[in-house]
Amino acid sequence: MKEVLIDFDNKSPSNLNEDINIAAFLSAKDDIEYKFIEGLDGVWTPIRDFEKNNICTWRPKRPGKYMIMVQGKSSNCKNFYDYLGRAEYEIIENKNLIKEVNVDKYKVVVGEKVNIDVVVEEELVLYRFWIKGKQDWEILRDYTTEKSFVFTAKESGNVEILIECKKVSSDKNVDDFTTIKIQVKNLDEIEIKNFSCLTNAMLINEELVFRVEATYSSNRPLLYKFLRISKDGKVTCVQDFSSKSIVSFKENEAGEYKLLCLVRDMFSTKQYDDRALIHYKVEPYNEVRIRRFTTDLASPQAAKNFINLKAEVTGGRELLYRYIIEGPISDDSGYIRREEFSWQPKEEGKYKLTLKAKDISYKEDYEDIAYIYYEIYKNGEKPVRITGITCDKGRKCLVDKPVNIKVKTEGGRKVLHKFTIYKNGVEKEAIDYCNNNWVDFIPTEPGEYEVEIKVKDEFSAKEYDSSSSIYIEAKDYVSADIEYVLLNSREYYLVGDIINIEAIMKNTKDTLVKFVTKINTHEVENTGFIEEKALRVKPKCPGKYTFVIYAKNKKSPEEFDSKKEVTIYVHDVSPVNETNLKSSSDKVKIGEDITFEVTSKGGKDVCYEFYIMINGDWVLAQSYSRKNYYTFLPFKEGKYRVLALSKSFYKNIAYEDYSTIEFEVV
Repeated sequence: MKEVLIDFDNKSPSNLNEDINIAAFLSAKDDIEYKFIEGLDGVWTPIRDFEKNNICTWRPKRPGKYMIMVQGKSSNCKNFYDYLGRAEYEIIENKNLIKEVNVDKYKVVVGEKVNIDVVVEEELVLYRFWIKGKQDWEILRDYTTEKSFVFTAKESGNVEILIECKKVSSDKNVDDFTTIKIQVKNLDEIEIKNFSCLTNAMLINEELVFRVEATYSSNRPLLYKFLRISKDGKVTCVQDFSSKSIVSFKENEAGEYKLLCLVRDMFSTKQYDDRALIHYKVEPYNEVRIRRFTTDLASPQAAKNFINLKAEVTGGRELLYRYIIEGPISDDSGYIRREEFSWQPKEEGKYKLTLKAKDISYKEDYEDIAYIYYEIYKNGEKPVRITGITCDKGRKCLVDKPVNIKVKTEGGRKVLHKFTIYKNGVEKEAIDYCNNNWVDFIPTEPGEYEVEIKVKDEFSAKEYDSSSSIYIEAKDYVSADIEYVLLNSREYYLVGDIINIEAIMKNTKDTLVKFVTKINTHEVENTGFIEEKALRVKPKCPGKYTFVIYAKNKKSPEEFDSKKEVTIYVHDVSPVNETNLKSSSDKVKIGEDITFEVTSKGGKDVCYEFYIMINGDWVLAQSYSRKNYYTFLPFKEGKYRVLALSKSFYKNIAYEDYSTIEFEVV
């Protein structure tokens, strides 16, 4: 008997009620006909009678282990057949456990999540998930009864995920499997386009404000980290990763510093996506400059008259003045703190008056110097002297509103007055010598105006006998000025005590006030500019409470016109005991803490990092640690978000997975 070789288009086992093609092959060339027969449980049933076609389509109707037999008969065969072949084949009721796989999206960017849900018809099924790695398949989650999986895209490229299933009662490793492909795009490139300092005068113990601007086409959140580097290379973290792109702090020592900004997408796996460095120099004070050095009496004057030397100096923190008289009789005041010096010349002649100015901390002789050349006669009448200048609007006024200035003098027989008005050193208008000791003028545009006043006796041959100036700032609005801040009349505050704060100022209906509350230097509330001039606070925890009050006119283009700061220390009461609160609600009241607990599967020595969104800004709340919970104490109502990042301790990446939750404070 010669042999027939048998092959199937589907490998055993196969699903019931599916067509299976059976092919018969001979080891030698011969012209024969083929008959196909199936055998099950000892019963043989013909599939197809003898035909020359060596391929037969078989559709089994019952599951089981079949014996397939093929008989071959040549044209000169004298028996029923002279070729024979046998093969075993198994038919099962249902090979495919997986009916379909639902994927919410197939195209994502790095940091996005993909929800995968497997649909099967069986009830007791186990599911396992793999990802195609660079070398081989890497397991995402081993067999569990959970049919859903959330995949976090951490790297760009085409990702292939393998889903395996098996019945709980199955002895096989896998009963069914399928794969899905997800396209992961890289994040948009982040580039810092501007890193600048918003503070004009960079002085010690004054607030320095820096701002970073980054180009980013997407609406995804960015995080900024600022590192301060001193001259000796010491690095201090000014702000850990947060969505605040503006940072402010103070330097208590003069010198040169650097500020490094790191920026990254919140869901970027890099340590940072871009960085920028800015150099800045902090001075101990503004540059000392002598603005004006004058005498109240014009040269020449008679001997034995008292002449007042006046200094107008800008800059410095604690100014010192030195007046030097050089002439027939010399004098030297040494460095003093007074802006005026009274000189009584006793001999006639020519004198040189010198003013030196410097800050008390300056080690050299002077920072700026000015001179006046003066002449003294032997005899003379009592000169005309300006004793006072008053302005009905003070030193600040409104544009297009009249300002009245009056002058008081002494000496002389008949005093004449001359008024000259300057703006930025340019003469705007003048009133020549007249009897009137007052003048009205209307500033037509914002800016600083100088009103120079010269007086002389009607019979004086000099250009003037005495002169002085007054400086007035004109604005389109009246600057808000916080005169003082009212507080409760108590010295000791406890947790739960009410703190009332009220800003007292003029023109209250035209001003806005902003209250910023800080606890232990951390900002917890910012009201923004509001019309309300009072704030009521009920502290829920002990610490140093700092209230910064900003005020500005409604028309003011400035960030603020006036600022005051008050600090209150709130002391603890008896500790809270036997507290056991685990919140599952998405709503919490102001002043009640809420705890967020995060768990994860897989990994090794998993650690967690928490961010919280307050007032639209993401703030790092708790750095990476094994602590898997975070407690938050809200101080104002609104919607909040908490983000938890997780990663294995040994992995040097930003995160491996994350989860977010929203809750409402009422």
